[in-house]
Amino acid sequence: MKEKVSLKTMLSIVAVALVSFSGIMAETAMNVTFPVLSKEFNTNLNSIQWVTTAYLLAVTVMMTTSAYLVKRYSSRNLWLTSVLVFMVGTLIGGLAPSVELLLFGRILEGIAAGIAMPLVFNIVVATVPYSKVGTWMGLAAMVVSLAPSFGPTYGGALVDTLGWRSIFFILLLAPVASLLIGWKTVGEIKRHPLNKPFDVVAFVLLAICLTTALLLVNQLEGGALNWTWFVIALVTLIAFIWRGITSTHSFLNLKLFAKARFVSLLIPIALYMFIMLGLNLIIPTYLQSFLHTSSFWAGFSLLPGTLLGAFLTPFFGRLYDLKGPKLPLYLGNAIFTIVVFCIAIWSRHLSLILIIGLYIIFIIGRNMAYTSAQTAAIADENELEKADATAIVQTLQMFMGALGTTVGALLQAKSGVVSGLQHFSWLSFVLALVMFGLIASYFFKMTSLNNKQV
Repeated sequence: MKEKVSLKTMLSIVAVALVSFSGIMAETAMNVTFPVLSKEFNTNLNSIQWVTTAYLLAVTVMMTTSAYLVKRYSSRNLWLTSVLVFMVGTLIGGLAPSVELLLFGRILEGIAAGIAMPLVFNIVVATVPYSKVGTWMGLAAMVVSLAPSFGPTYGGALVDTLGWRSIFFILLLAPVASLLIGWKTVGEIKRHPLNKPFDVVAFVLLAICLTTALLLVNQLEGGALNWTWFVIALVTLIAFIWRGITSTHSFLNLKLFAKARFVSLLIPIALYMFIMLGLNLIIPTYLQSFLHTSSFWAGFSLLPGTLLGAFLTPFFGRLYDLKGPKLPLYLGNAIFTIVVFCIAIWSRHLSLILIIGLYIIFIIGRNMAYTSAQTAAIADENELEKADATAIVQTLQMFMGALGTTVGALLQAKSGVVSGLQHFSWLSFVLALVMFGLIASYFFKMTSLNNKQV
């Protein structure tokens, strides 16, 4: 009998994904407002980029709790909490009279998205038949991926017409739609009993480590290493690892890092997010500052690629279901590598049309490889570890996304918009080559594991 996915399950996935969509929509829409915000709040670009980085950091820190939350609380309560927190944060951001309140609103939005994003994929792996997991992971990713498709164009159009505050107010329609779709469809998913208390100490240590690590990179603009942040980040990382190994409380399952095949995919997943969000920050600034395009066209430059990539993502998931991960991983990463190489060598001679074309191909390759890597990394684990794998994957990729925006802003601040794009693209090319090695390592480990089982 052919396995089917019920309409209720479909709608519940869409409802929860809409909260993630809302957060990412606001994040990508705000990228094109940086010049405007710098003038309005009378501060520099490197400070304003924390409007994006603070959101991504909040998402990252919140995602570290997702493995515990999904085991401890009902998926419906988690979804409702994320919707309400996002709406409050959006109102604060839209009404903010200062950078500090704007950042606070973005942090609340990040907390909401940090609850919702892992929940989407947990619902998929818990309710969708295994033979269709790739397709539905792709569909869930598509809903989320539509946000970066529309975000920059949406933000650019509103900045040029109604002003940057309207970005927040109009965006409230998304959580309202989530409530309407999900009120009768988002229910409980299968949970494994959890008798251990939440490890607050481990959570605080990791949150401090992630925050200080970003502050450390951000302050490199001054040309010197901040040793205080470096020591705090290193000490809290070591303390977190020690706590994770020795604690009897529940937080993240660090034993997954001992699995070479999991790590072989985890690192590429994180690097794909690092490179994409870094370029998403750099390209609109490049277009406005170097090619002197409007905010609208700067945002529109990313729309065709991310929109096409979002709609193709379910097909990449279907390709995974039919052929396995090898073809989409190798082919996607090859396309990805070629494009970042082209951007690096042509960075001083790009036009709006050429950027649009290159970004279309870039996103196709990135989404093909990224979707397959994420699906395989989570689907390979047993039922007890899927929530932990999801939490780790989502946490690390969002931290690397925040790091990507920080590095992108740093390179442009230090080298200028053109050299910043070139340097970031060469870095991306080197990382893409490294990812080929990691992908090959994954398949080698899988082959060895299968041979042992036989």
